[in-house]
Amino acid sequence: MSPTVLSDADLAVTQLGARRRASVTVGEAADAYAATLIGDYLAARADDDREQMQLIRDHAFAADPELLAELDGLHYPAAV
Repeated sequence: MSPTVLSDADLAVTQLGARRRASVTVGEAADAYAATLIGDYLAARADDDREQMQLIRDHAFAADPELLAELDGLHYPAAV
């Protein structure tokens, strides 16, 4: 489970949590989620866990089809 989710759950009932929710934009939350998916995907790929990789790809497609293209791009070496 994402540490962000746990932190949000812990802070949700506090004044700090209320301020955080009020200050975080939808775009920032989406970017954080995408970053988490990419990190999880890289970890699954490093472990050669193809089942986990496919689950993450399914979630990425449901969240944003363009994110799936980002994950596909991770398989190609960077141009020099």
